[in-house]
Amino acid sequence: MKLSVVVPVYGVEKYIARCAKSLLEQTYADKEIVFVDDASPDRSVEILKQVLDDYPHVQTRILSHAVNLGLAATRKTGLDAATGEYIVSVDSDDYLELNALELLAQKARETKAEVIALDCWFEWNNRRKVYCGDFSANMYEYSRILLSGAALPNMWRHMIRRDLYIRTGLYPIEGLNNGEDYVLTPRLCWFAQSVAKMETPLYHYCQMNNGSITHNVSESGIRQLTQALEQLSVFYADKPDCARALQAGQWLKKVDMFMRADKQAYALVDHMPGSLPPVVDTMTLFQRIAAHMAARKSWNLLWIYSRCYAGLLETIQILKGRRRGC
Repeated sequence: MKLSVVVPVYGVEKYIARCAKSLLEQTYADKEIVFVDDASPDRSVEILKQVLDDYPHVQTRILSHAVNLGLAATRKTGLDAATGEYIVSVDSDDYLELNALELLAQKARETKAEVIALDCWFEWNNRRKVYCGDFSANMYEYSRILLSGAALPNMWRHMIRRDLYIRTGLYPIEGLNNGEDYVLTPRLCWFAQSVAKMETPLYHYCQMNNGSITHNVSESGIRQLTQALEQLSVFYADKPDCARALQAGQWLKKVDMFMRADKQAYALVDHMPGSLPPVVDTMTLFQRIAAHMAARKSWNLLWIYSRCYAGLLETIQILKGRRRGC
């Protein structure tokens, strides 16, 4: 069983060597690794090529965009080029356990599942914690779980059979770089014939790359996430048993934007999908407080609250030793 690993590359010169080595040194032999350079402005590709020179026996490719097209288009380029039976997505500032592909291939043989979820390590410097998330072996219920935010929908958390992309015609949408996996993975799981889960954490999700999309909020990013939520609203409109999960996911994303955006962007965030009253099923206590402020449009109070929360969170991270280079 051949596995394809797809790796977008952009602005990761500090991390790409570690990522590439974790893939090149995998214990599983029947694999290809497809790196996609999205016109990276730094030395990422130069460093990557130096690392690849030391592993001539591993099947690898570097595809390049002439201009920067964004994360979604980069993922799509890699998916189109992949030839394996299953596709594993890895972000280039993260890395895998060295036996990850071997264990995933074994799980695929045992279960025949089209989607296999995996646990991960949230990683800061030399500190880490395991993330699991909720799961159901029923593909419809798992789709609802991802939709609600009770489990991370990230593409890197799921090994997906290539035929599922082809059969459904569902791929990352070019230009939709914020929420690109949130709009994609729940829908893929809805159409999957079966889903399964690895109980062993195999993926290292590094939290220290402040240049990544997840650490930056912009007007463009808010508009892209709004588009993603709107597409999900259309897809699940004729699935009434998904209504609460959809509302929970919409409000979770909306509150996250409120908590990270500048106050000037609140009006734009307020127009994101999410009807009242807010559904707070998958929120933390801090998020629930913010949700009720947002529902009442208490912008000044919400701004003060979000800044205090950010300061408190930063202090906790420093005390836990999570604010040095990863």
